Amino acid sequence: MKIVYDSKYRELMTKQIKEQIRYMLDSNTEFSIIVHMDSGVDFNPPLPAEVIANFRDFTIFAIAGYTFQSAFIENDTFIFEAGFGAENIGAMVYVDIDRILQIVIGETPIFINVTASVAKEEKKDPFDVFASNPKNKKFFKK
Repeated sequence: MKIVYDSKYRELMTKQIKEQIRYMLDSNTEFSIIVHMDSGVDFNPPLPAEVIANFRDFTIFAIAGYTFQSAFIENDTFIFEAGFGAENIGAMVYVDIDRILQIVIGETPIFINVTASVAKEEKKDPFDVFASNPKNKKFFKK
């Protein structure tokens, strides 16, 4: 299954997820997403540790009601406002679209992203690539 590691395939999955979510938002169709809760999910303001502790590796977010009304896509990020915990603590949720594993309507998965469970690639600094080449050592002071 090397394809799930292929960057072009991952870009294709991201594009398809964005199109699916835009369609749901444009057609006023409430839905849920199952998200890989790794470094691709942020909350503003940050949630208390006791709330974060209740999240699993894959967590479902219902995009309905006010959360649906607040939802939008910006670049490769799906953003919405939601309440968490017994006190319904409000926070903006920022989800990297490539971390969305499933889009679900009711109990039916309508889209599955097979790349969401694969570790994200770390972006390399072009300078590090340049500096790691032994032929380029002449450009650095000793």
